[in-house]
Amino acid sequence: MGLDDRLFEPPVADAEKVEARLAGLSPQLRAIIQRAGDALAADDLHAGQQALASALAVAPAQPDVLRLYGLLLARMGNHHAAAANFEAALRGAPDDAVTFWQYARACEDDGRLAAAFDLRRRAIESLPQSPLAWLDLGEHLFAHASAEAALAPLERATQLAPQFAPGLLKLGSAYLACGRAEDAARLIRQAIQVDPAFVPAWVALVDTKTFRMSAAEMQQVRALLGDSSALLPGERTALQFALALACERQGNYEEAWQRLVKANAARKGELPPWDAERFRLQERQSDEVFSRFQTRPIDPQLGSEVVFIVGLPRSGTTLVEQILSSHPDVTGAGELAALPQVLTDESTRLRRRYPEWVLDASAQDWQRLGMQYLESTRGAREGRPRFTDKLPSNWRALGAIRAMLPGARVVICRRDPLENCWSCFKQYFAKGWEFTNDIDHLGLFWRAFDHAASQWARRAPAWVREQNYEMLTGDPESEIRALLGFCGLPFDDACLRPHESRRSVRTLSAAQVREPMHEARVVAENYGALLDPLRSALGLSTPAEPATGVART
Repeated sequence: MGLDDRLFEPPVADAEKVEARLAGLSPQLRAIIQRAGDALAADDLHAGQQALASALAVAPAQPDVLRLYGLLLARMGNHHAAAANFEAALRGAPDDAVTFWQYARACEDDGRLAAAFDLRRRAIESLPQSPLAWLDLGEHLFAHASAEAALAPLERATQLAPQFAPGLLKLGSAYLACGRAEDAARLIRQAIQVDPAFVPAWVALVDTKTFRMSAAEMQQVRALLGDSSALLPGERTALQFALALACERQGNYEEAWQRLVKANAARKGELPPWDAERFRLQERQSDEVFSRFQTRPIDPQLGSEVVFIVGLPRSGTTLVEQILSSHPDVTGAGELAALPQVLTDESTRLRRRYPEWVLDASAQDWQRLGMQYLESTRGAREGRPRFTDKLPSNWRALGAIRAMLPGARVVICRRDPLENCWSCFKQYFAKGWEFTNDIDHLGLFWRAFDHAASQWARRAPAWVREQNYEMLTGDPESEIRALLGFCGLPFDDACLRPHESRRSVRTLSAAQVREPMHEARVVAENYGALLDPLRSALGLSTPAEPATGVART
C-alpha cells in the first residue's frame, strides 16, 4: 500500500452500509469476499480472480461480488463487461456509494470522463446524504474543472463526515489551490487532529511552504517515526521527507541532511528503477538527429497560440505560468499530457521509439502531428487566443516542438543548479521524477537539461527563451516585460501581480504563487560541505569556505 491509498478509504457512514450488507452473509462467503477485496487492493489480479470465481459460484447476484468482479474486469481492461457488472451491483444495492465510487473511477481510468461525471451526479441524486458521493464529485471537479467548482461538494462532504481525515485534507488542498492558505492549513491540521498518523496530511502541511511546523508538531512526527508499528514503509518514507523539510526551515541542516539521505534511499527502493542508460541513449540520439534535421515547415506559424513552459521540477515553471496566465489573452492550461501522447502514438504507429523515426518524418508528418496536438488541447484553452502548456519534462522534446509547432514559443525555466537540484532531492514526489532520489542521477539529468536548453536557445532565439528564476524574482518588472515581448503579448500590468490571479493552481507551489513575488531564497549553501556530492555530480566547484550555519533568506 502506498501513501495515496490512505486517500481512498470510504468514510465511516458509507463503509458501514457495506459492512451491514456483508454481515447478513454466511461466514464462508464473507471470507471469500474479503479475500477478493484484499487481493485487488494489493493489485494481485490472479488471486482476486480465483476468489471471485468461488464467490460467483456461490452467490452470482450478490452486489459486493458483482462490484468486485466489475473492479477486476476493469483492471484487466474489459471495460464493457466491467460496466455490466457494476450496473448489476447497483440494481442489487442502489444505496451503495462505494459501487458508484469504484465504477466512476474505472470509467475515469478508461479515459471516459463524461461517463465518470454522469455516475458521480447519479450518486448525488440517489444518495444526497452520502459523504463519499459528495467527496467523489468534488475530486472530479478539482481534477477536471477547477478548484473553485470543487469547493461546494467538498465542503458538503466534510459537513456530512466532519471526522473523516481524507475529506478534510482534500478540502484543504482545494482551499490551497484557490489561494486560501490560512483555511488550507486549518483544514490540514484538523485532519491531523482527527488522525495523528495520517501521513498525507503531514506531507501536505509541509508542502504548503508558507507554514512551518510548530515544535510540538515536530515532536509528534518524531514520535510517529519512532513507533515501529504505527506506519507502513511508504508512509514512513514520506514522513521522513516532511520532517527533514521542517528541520531545514528551523535551521537544523545536519538533521535535515541525514533524514533526506535516508528518505531518498528508501524512496528509491519503493519506485521502479530509473533507467539512466536508456535516458543517456535517448538524449544522445535526440541531439544527433535534430542536429541533422533539415525539414522546412509547411506552415511556419502553426502553433502560434501555445507557449510551452519547460524545465526541471522546482525551477519556477509554476511562477512563469502564473505570470503569463495573469494576462487577459492567455489561459494557463497547466501540465498537459498532449505532447508526449502525440509522440507516443506516432511511435506506436511506426513501431519505432522516439527519436529514431525523426529523420524519416516528412513536413506533412510534422504538420499532421502539430494539428493532432492542437486538436487534443482545444478544450484547455477557455476561448482565449493563447494558452500555456506547463509540463516540465517537455524540454526533452524541444526538437519535436520546433518541428511540429514551429510558431510556438518555448520558455525554458532555469534556476541556480545547486538550489534547483537540492530542491528536487528534498521533495517527496508522489509519482514520477524517479531520478530525483539519487544524487548521481540528478546530476546526469541536470547536465542533459543544461545541454538541451543551451543548444535550442542558440538555435532558435526568436522562439526559445531561457528564463532565469533568480533574475525574474530579483528584477520582476524588467524580466516580465521581456518575457511578454518574447511571447508576442502586449504588456499588461496584471502580470506584475501574479499573486492576485484567481486561477486555481494544483502544483506543489500553489501557496507560494499566492504570495507577492520576492527575491529567490538561498538555501543550499547553508548545508556547506554536506552538499559536496551534489556539487560534484553537477560539475560545480566546492565552496571556498565552510558554511557558517546561518540561514540566508
